[in-house]
Amino acid sequence: MKSPFLRQFYSASCLILASSTLLTAQTATWQDAAPGNWEEPANWSWTGTIPPTSLPDTATTVLINAGTAVVQDTTQSAGVLTMNTARIEITKGSTGGVLGVSGTFHIGSLAARTGSVLVDGLGSILNKTGNAQMHIGSAGTGSMVVSNEGRVNVVGTTHVGLGSSSGATGVGTLTVNTAGRYVSSSTFILGYRGNGTLNVESAGYVKTGSSYIGGFGQDANRRGGTGTVNVTGEGSRWEATVLYVGHSGTGTMNIENSGVVASTSTAAIGHFNGGVSSSAPVGTVPTPPIYGTGTVNIRTGGLWQSTASITIGGNGGTGTMNLASAGSVLVNSGNGTITLGDQGSLNIGADPLLPEAFPAAPGIVNAATITGATDRAVTLFHTDMTGAYHLTKTGAAAGAHVTLAGSMKLNALAGTTTLIGANTLTGGSSIGGYTGTEARLILSHATALGSGPVLVQNNGTLEVAAGVATTTLSSLTLQGGSALAFDAHPVGGTDAPKFEISTMLSLVTNPEEKITIYLNNAAAITDPELYDWAFLKTTGGITGYDPDLFEVISDVPDFYVFERDGFLVLGMAVIPEPGRAVLLLGGLMGLGSRRRR
Repeated sequence: MKSPFLRQFYSASCLILASSTLLTAQTATWQDAAPGNWEEPANWSWTGTIPPTSLPDTATTVLINAGTAVVQDTTQSAGVLTMNTARIEITKGSTGGVLGVSGTFHIGSLAARTGSVLVDGLGSILNKTGNAQMHIGSAGTGSMVVSNEGRVNVVGTTHVGLGSSSGATGVGTLTVNTAGRYVSSSTFILGYRGNGTLNVESAGYVKTGSSYIGGFGQDANRRGGTGTVNVTGEGSRWEATVLYVGHSGTGTMNIENSGVVASTSTAAIGHFNGGVSSSAPVGTVPTPPIYGTGTVNIRTGGLWQSTASITIGGNGGTGTMNLASAGSVLVNSGNGTITLGDQGSLNIGADPLLPEAFPAAPGIVNAATITGATDRAVTLFHTDMTGAYHLTKTGAAAGAHVTLAGSMKLNALAGTTTLIGANTLTGGSSIGGYTGTEARLILSHATALGSGPVLVQNNGTLEVAAGVATTTLSSLTLQGGSALAFDAHPVGGTDAPKFEISTMLSLVTNPEEKITIYLNNAAAITDPELYDWAFLKTTGGITGYDPDLFEVISDVPDFYVFERDGFLVLGMAVIPEPGRAVLLLGGLMGLGSRRRR
């Protein structure tokens, strides 16, 4: 317990400290409506103590509510810095300007006000020191451009598009281009409650700590923001640790034209589930959570490198990744996993669910495994019809196999794709069905489609590659307008079916839409007159068979398909040469009941 003397001394000390604080508090307000130099004392008006230099220092609260303050070839500082309808230019004449801000930095602090900062030229530097936050677009509109080798160094959380719980939007834009650099080890949030955009262009470089695009956590009013990242151009790069795209708001990341995003920790698209509000009064309905919605578009040689596995649409969020035009995702040096959560989707090519969707050139998945939940899908919606595109770590035949696993589906809606290895997915596969677009899936492994049901629809072709003796499927449905393609067996018979189906084959068609059989290398058949090949075997039977269902297209004419004892059989309606007719007649009559319906 303090003695009376000590209590009196303590109280007196507090009063002295408080008085000292009041005496030394200082606010500098910018006066020049036209562009003016920061280091001119006449451009400042003061409240409180004026520093000996008559210029702001780290203890000064700075207000710039109009005009442009220029920091060129000089080093200046501020404590708290607030901007409304104002601009700061940190530029290079000869050596470059330097501005240090040690307190909170608001750019566009008030609603309907606009603030902007330019850091331009080698040697021009903005140093945001201390743990206080920087807001680019607090309740108003804020922008920052870092260009021509200018640099920004940040300590403390950055909000680009902060917004407020009271409903102020807050719009922020950070643009780093022409070898400009923005470096921070702290948290970086685009669109906390507002609208934030990051543009990394023309060899710009950005490095941040834990990064959130579109919302951050949950607060009592459940307002999620909107964030957008654009990384584009050779040499343009954004490095982050944790990376969420759509945390509790809406996030979009576009990586294009050889731009690179590199993340080194948790990576998720549309992920966060904050639960319900725990502060709801008794007897009231808790405020429901906001679930994040994230979209990542990687196109035209863009690259996302993640040392951690990537989750798409997990924990209640909705996530989509679109890989197109040689855009690629590299997960843990090719050894990681992409997981599709309950509302996650991975599209190779374009997104078929977008309005007026059109296929695009395919992208590349450099990962060991893609796995997913029931009713989720990897969708092939691309333009390569040559067969050159393979679902491998390079997109080419020489690449390593990417395993498809889990209870998800594989949907081939457009383009030709080859699967070269064993897969374990159980959700099933679908080929074709998209109006006006052809899809072909080539199987270069006996279990390339896992153990789920297979559906081949209109405009879809399921092909077994040369060298694969038999493909095993759990069930197969062929609809009108669908096709099977494979190489002919040179001898035929029943011992080498191209397809083995463990349950049932279902045939669904109408007279206008036949099922096509593309038979390759039929010219290698050794005995056409006696040819009879059971190319499909099923242990569960065949439903919907009709003799007029099939059309056979081959380099040798006169094939037809019939059903026999759970087999689909290829036969030939060959007319023998006149000189051999008598010799063959007896044999053909004897074989007729076995080979023909």
